[in-house]
Amino acid sequence: MDAELRQLRGTGMSLELLRNRWTYPVLVALRSGPLRSAQLLDLINEGNARNVDLVGARVLHERTLVTTLHRMEAEGLILRKIEVLASGVAPWELTLMSRGLLNAMGGIASWARDHVDHLTTTVRKHRGLPQEEVDPATSGLPPRRPEQDYWRGVGMALVILRLRWSFAVLCQMSRGPQHPTGIAAAINAGIARNRDITGNRALSEKVLWDTLHRLVDGGLINHQPRAGQFASTARCTLTASGYAFLAALAPVGTWASKHEEHLTAIVRRRRGLDDFRGP
Repeated sequence: MDAELRQLRGTGMSLELLRNRWTYPVLVALRSGPLRSAQLLDLINEGNARNVDLVGARVLHERTLVTTLHRMEAEGLILRKIEVLASGVAPWELTLMSRGLLNAMGGIASWARDHVDHLTTTVRKHRGLPQEEVDPATSGLPPRRPEQDYWRGVGMALVILRLRWSFAVLCQMSRGPQHPTGIAAAINAGIARNRDITGNRALSEKVLWDTLHRLVDGGLINHQPRAGQFASTARCTLTASGYAFLAALAPVGTWASKHEEHLTAIVRRRRGLDDFRGP
C-alpha cells in the first residue's frame, strides 16, 4: 500500500474513533487538564447549553458518560491519573495519542471558520433545528470565547463526517467528475481491498444517494442534472470547498500513520473482526 492510500485509510480509521456522539466532547473537555467524571458531565452539558442552536435539547446522562469513558479508556484515548484526590475519585486525562489527534485538527478548524455560515446551516438542517442564531444577550448564556468557537467549528465539521460513507465518497470524488454508479463501484472495490477493517460491508445504492444529498447540502459536492436528465446520468464533481476539506483532513492522516497498528486493532474490535477471515 502506497503512502497516500495508507494516509487515507488512516484518516478513515481516525474518523471511526470519533463516530460515537460523545467521544469528541470528552476529548475537548479534557484538553485543559484532568477532570473527575462529575466535572466532565457538568462541563459537557454546559457546552450543550451554549451550543443549543446546534445540538437542540441534547443532554449527556451519567450512565452514558460512564460507558463512553470506559470505552475510550480501553481504546487508549484517555486514562485515569494514578494520584487519587481527597474525594477518593481519580480524575480522567488525555493520553499523548489523543492530544496528538486534537493537535492534528487545526486544519479542520481553519476550514470550518472559512465556511462557518454554510456549515452552521447544514448542521441545523441535518438535525431538524431552527435556523435562527441564539443571541447570548437574550438566552442568558455568556458570549462564546474564540477557543470555544474553534472547537465548535471542528465539531460541526465532524457532524458531516459522522455519516459513515462521507469520507469515502469525498475521497473518490477527488479523482475527478464521476457518475453516481461509478462512485459506488469504485468505493466497493476499495472496500474489497480493505476487508481486514471493513468486513463484508458494502455501499448500497440507497445509502450512496443519501450521502450524496447530504454532501451536496454541505456544499462539498455539485450534482445538478440538466432538464430532463436522469440524476443517475449526471456527473458529480467535488467543489472547491470539498477539496479544501480533504486538504484540512491531511494532518489527521499523518497523525494516524504514527498509530496505524493501534487504530487498526481498535477498528477491528469495534466491527467484530478480530476473527475475521474474509469471504
